[in-house]
Amino acid sequence: MKRLGCVLGLLLVVTSPAADDRWRMVVADAPYARVWAAAQEAVQDYPIERVIAGEIVTGWRDRPARIDEAGFRRVAERVTLRVQPFQERITRITVLVEVRGWRDDAEGVPLADDGVVAHQVLERVRTSLR
Repeated sequence: MKRLGCVLGLLLVVTSPAADDRWRMVVADAPYARVWAAAQEAVQDYPIERVIAGEIVTGWRDRPARIDEAGFRRVAERVTLRVQPFQERITRITVLVEVRGWRDDAEGVPLADDGVVAHQVLERVRTSLR
């Protein structure tokens, strides 16, 4: 029973947001190259800042402020997407979304990420793999 609890805990860490606000998805039974291509396709509507082996960092993209971001005249987000081979035909995808908001002429401040964008990116990867 103790072993089952450890396994279930591991699954929760893999499928739920980590303490550092990164979202993860594990893709089984697909070659790394196919998952990497799906990841690139998932962020194709973002400006791309950097692509290196296994990592895509997008540029900042403006979006409308959400209800909980009322009072910000501008909100921008960027995505960091990491694709790591875990074992043969098992790949882990990690998504980190950074959000900043601006009020009037003030400097941008970090805003909390609600997970919506990370879910959208992971869903695009999933759709590309079908």
